[in-house]
Amino acid sequence: MAFSTDWNLQEIIPDILDFGIENFIDEHAKAQAELEREIRNKWWHRNNISGEMDSSLLTDSQWTKANAYLVLWKYALPKLTNWVDNDRFLEMITFYKARYGEELEAVFADGVEYDANDDGTVEDKEKLPKPLNRLDR
Repeated sequence: MAFSTDWNLQEIIPDILDFGIENFIDEHAKAQAELEREIRNKWWHRNNISGEMDSSLLTDSQWTKANAYLVLWKYALPKLTNWVDNDRFLEMITFYKARYGEELEAVFADGVEYDANDDGTVEDKEKLPKPLNRLDR
């Protein structure tokens, strides 16, 4: 299951499904794969954790808002815009791209929840924040 659903998009933009596209199911899955890659690059590798990251051990709800913003920014709104000046959807693309970056930064600063021992519970030691603007040597 993807980190977000169309219902999450409707929480942000209530009329998102009123413009001729029935759903964005495939786009949620594409966005999740992209988000997981970003988590690996910006969190997993920077924490020098050995092995491969198992994305099923992430807490899905921690990534719902970021995934929904990513779906809007990269997939849903580009399908709806007509790519001319003063287009509502074109302006929203820029807005949700920024929200995505802010949300991602906030989650990393708060600490990624990763159930490393796969016991069904994320303990404090399994939720380590990683400053993104720090130089590691």
